[in-house]
Amino acid sequence: MRFSRYAVASLVATGITQLVLSVLFSSGLDATSASAIGFVAGAVPHFVMIRWWAWGQRGMPRLTKQVVGYLVVTGLGGFVSIGLTTVAEQVFAPLVVDRGARTLVLIIAYLLGGLPVFVAKFAFLDRVFGQAYDATSSTSVRAANPVAPGTTSS
Repeated sequence: MRFSRYAVASLVATGITQLVLSVLFSSGLDATSASAIGFVAGAVPHFVMIRWWAWGQRGMPRLTKQVVGYLVVTGLGGFVSIGLTTVAEQVFAPLVVDRGARTLVLIIAYLLGGLPVFVAKFAFLDRVFGQAYDATSSTSVRAANPVAPGTTSS
């Protein structure tokens, strides 16, 4: 269930990222800046969605650890995607003159950069968010009237 919710949140965040990337690049911004701004635009709601919805986290406990863990793993993935987008722009700019077609090339490059880290990112985030989730969702069972060993209750 967590993975499904994580996947849906990732799709929504990717949609936001791609929309921002497309609009900014089509408007004349360079590929690196457009993909970086798009990345941040998708990463912020993604954090909120996975924390609240996928892992059911609320409140402040472990928030700092979760933010730091999310920033590290998402930053590494974003670095790969932004780097591939930048390289794609440098490679395809001389070959594809139409800005709309180049925007499509950048979107594909960005998506391809994110695919290899998708499952690894979930596994890492499940450790970061799952520990708090498991701690808050576990229940302890206690006996109402415990009997000391070696005694009877007659």
